[in-house]
Amino acid sequence: MWECALMINTCRGLIGLIGALCVVTGVITVDSQYDNYGKTSSAVGNLFFFGGFALFACSIGLLNNNLSGFNINLKALLGIGGSLLVIAAAALSQLVMYKKNIMMMRLHLMFFIFSWTVTAYAISISSDVVGANQLIKFAIALMGAAGILLGMILQMQYRKRGLDFIKTGKLSPGNSYSPGLPFFTAGWLFLAFANALL
Repeated sequence: MWECALMINTCRGLIGLIGALCVVTGVITVDSQYDNYGKTSSAVGNLFFFGGFALFACSIGLLNNNLSGFNINLKALLGIGGSLLVIAAAALSQLVMYKKNIMMMRLHLMFFIFSWTVTAYAISISSDVVGANQLIKFAIALMGAAGILLGMILQMQYRKRGLDFIKTGKLSPGNSYSPGLPFFTAGWLFLAFANALL
């Protein structure tokens, strides 16, 4: 029984990791297309972003180590629902950025923080752990969410079409591979690690 649970949990961890790496790839692709060419859409970037999020949501919500398989329950609803909230917040933030509306970007940042908190909680209950182990998973997931948020904030300060571009309309000398990228990537790896824990 324990071996089966461990195998299922390992599958969930691997699927979550692949999803996380796909999301990072998608974000880099979309942001670099916008920064370098002013394109507000990227078919390849969107495919990686949404496909990665679909895998990550599946790993949180539909795979858990109680051998129940693909059952729709509170875990599944929170995992998928939290991921959908993050996707909605990210899409809205990107749209507001294209419209150069800083006030709305700040409001969407609050929505983003709420969405990630829900997702981090969903990760913490994604397996049959209770007590201290669940708190550890929640803490690691929150650290991951914080890394992603910090990475995005830093990225907006250093990229070509970031905050300075929104305020002045002039391109900055930076690019999408800003100091925020390591924090963003590390944040996703922390999320994937928390999701893989028993």
